[in-house]
Amino acid sequence: MAPAPLVSIVLPVYNDESTVAAALESCLAQTITAIEVICVDDGSTDGTAAIIERFAARDVRVHLIRHEQTMSAFEGRRSGVRAASADHVLFLDGDDELTADAAATARAKADATGADLVGFGVTVIEQDGSTGNRYEQRLQPVHTHLEGADVLRGLFPVGKAAQGQLWRYLFRTEILREAYALLPERLVLERVNDLPLMFLVAALSTRYVSISERLYRYHFGRGGSGHRVDTVDRAVFYTSAIRSIDVIRPAVESLAQMQPESPVLESYESARLAMIGYVCFQLIERSDSGVLDAALAHLHTVASAHDIIHAAARFYPATLAALSHHTPWLGAGERPVRSILLATSTLRTGGVSAVLTSQAHYLREAGYRVTIVARSGGSDPAAIPAGATFVELSVRGRVERLEAWAEICRIHEVDVVIDHQVLYTDHWPEFALMARAEGASTIGWVHNFVARPVFDGTERLTLIERCSNTLAQLVVLSPLDVAYFTLRGVTHVSFAPNPPSPLLLESVSHPVQKSAPQDRIELVWWGRLEQRTKQVRELIAVGVELRRLEVDFRLTIIGPDWDDVTAAKLNAEARRHRVSASVVAVGPLHGARLRTAIDAADAFVSTSIIEGYQLTIAEAQARGLPVLMYDLPWLTLVQGNDGVVSVAQGDARGLARAAADLIDEPQRYATLSQASMDAAERALDYDFARLYRDIVDGTVSPEFSPEPTLDDARQLLGLMVFYAERSNRDGRETSARASSISRRAWEWAAPIGKKVLRQFPRLRPYAHRAKQRLRLR
Repeated sequence: MAPAPLVSIVLPVYNDESTVAAALESCLAQTITAIEVICVDDGSTDGTAAIIERFAARDVRVHLIRHEQTMSAFEGRRSGVRAASADHVLFLDGDDELTADAAATARAKADATGADLVGFGVTVIEQDGSTGNRYEQRLQPVHTHLEGADVLRGLFPVGKAAQGQLWRYLFRTEILREAYALLPERLVLERVNDLPLMFLVAALSTRYVSISERLYRYHFGRGGSGHRVDTVDRAVFYTSAIRSIDVIRPAVESLAQMQPESPVLESYESARLAMIGYVCFQLIERSDSGVLDAALAHLHTVASAHDIIHAAARFYPATLAALSHHTPWLGAGERPVRSILLATSTLRTGGVSAVLTSQAHYLREAGYRVTIVARSGGSDPAAIPAGATFVELSVRGRVERLEAWAEICRIHEVDVVIDHQVLYTDHWPEFALMARAEGASTIGWVHNFVARPVFDGTERLTLIERCSNTLAQLVVLSPLDVAYFTLRGVTHVSFAPNPPSPLLLESVSHPVQKSAPQDRIELVWWGRLEQRTKQVRELIAVGVELRRLEVDFRLTIIGPDWDDVTAAKLNAEARRHRVSASVVAVGPLHGARLRTAIDAADAFVSTSIIEGYQLTIAEAQARGLPVLMYDLPWLTLVQGNDGVVSVAQGDARGLARAAADLIDEPQRYATLSQASMDAAERALDYDFARLYRDIVDGTVSPEFSPEPTLDDARQLLGLMVFYAERSNRDGRETSARASSISRRAWEWAAPIGKKVLRQFPRLRPYAHRAKQRLRLR
């Protein structure tokens, strides 16, 4: 009589005709003979069963159980476990093998420790026969010994990808039967049908041990693993893995009631999200381009958008970009808007921050709760508007920041996010997705002309276009911006003017009557001393041209130092061009001092090459100043504005002539001054509280979303070409300047270097490297 088996090897098979013989041979080659091999054929339509019958005919340890219809490997294993006569079970898939000592080694460890579970190592064999890949490394045992609730914590750690492969363990047979008893009969699970059982076994187990020996040989790419998603049916198959974890929820809840101190609910929710994230990752990585949209659409029928986004962010953050590109547009949310979040980088007193704080005022006036979130540190507490809640996103790390963002949305019950950073960051789509997962829609607010990324040489314009569906609405600053995005297929776009600044509001309510300049003209410019877009050095060029025209003038430049431009540098440059007596940078002025400086001027000069909504134009006009500027044709402030004189970009001589004309034509000056004040008043015609309410509700008037015209297209093409060429020219000039600086630095350092090298010749290779880096060879 044959001895009772020490290990039952359960082998579920389905159409494994080409591999099952090798699997069976590995079982029968075990170094202990006291085994049984229980093969469960799950309705195969090929010769699998016949091969097993031949093995059974020659070796009584091989048994065949046949399912009349296909019920999945989950039920196949259940049939095998029910039939097992040994008190320990190993699982083997029909396309893999066991090492010869697998049963003996694992059983010996179980006998020595009394463990419910014995973990062991795995060899992963690629289709080309290679081994040792990263997946193989992840499959090796992590813990040597776990007790009690730590078994579940260790095998299914919260926040880590769930690993549920049954073939990595030797099981006590009775604990497998207990786990199966928690689940419905005849449960068909097409994919990831091992993880549900493994999770329940881990929750029931009281002791786990492991050994480092690699006892299992897993063939990657056979069966359903590693295949392309080239059809919707294949996507449905991949996505069915989520049902495999969803189906055990009742069992998990039952265990949680029986074991109130167990981490079973927390571990389950983490494992479920990990599974959703894994499916999302697989669909994105393996789907053909023509299938991906349909695949992700199907995923959203199986899991909620909340769970998909949280799963992707926590476990597979690299998938967020693809989700941003392939998400459907949802528009404004259905729930009434009560709470609005305004997002920026750092809250300060000017620029985007000034628009945001003014916006907060009007939104509160419209009846909304307002929360302001700065995603970076360094905000000015004095800039926080009254009545608004301020939060600084202080955590670091991509996942941590996104989860903190979600928590902010929940805590403050945010209905709508207005993100003021879509033109300045690359990760805003991820924040928009996370807000959507929490039930809040996002409005992207663009603070510059649409060609700004072209001018800067970035890909952020493409990013906005590709990820526009993550936004309920895209708000720009001019009708021409609307035309661009509409022509590019982004239809949920509208424009809105920037709200008035305190200086503009005060100036319009206290108009200043200006007199025409006589003999001498006072010019003023204010803003940040920035060269790239505001071109402050062009002001010196204007001064040079005024001197050439023999005009008596003074040009006062007001503003804080910025990047590589300072008031001191501007004044030094003015001295080099011999206009320092007339062109003077005075640094920043505020309040009454700024108003006094403006009122002492006869005209405002602007040399910006690109702006979104140049509020200084309206501020200057409100105090009666004519505006002399380089052409920025998209600006709503200058359209139909008779107080503006514009010349072509870079035409410093044209600006100088326009200023000189104001001295010679007093009546024209008076007409321009009055037109300026009229234009400033028109800038305040908007009911901003109502406009913002319409934007957040998704009910913006069609006047703010005009249809593009052929003239719009023609103008946009010309401007895009101009900024692309200008960006390339600036890049070449920067490179040339860098090369010149490098050469001058080398020429200065060379005499000293030669002396050092004579004393320390071993340093000569380092000198050659430095010279190469400076591109001097």
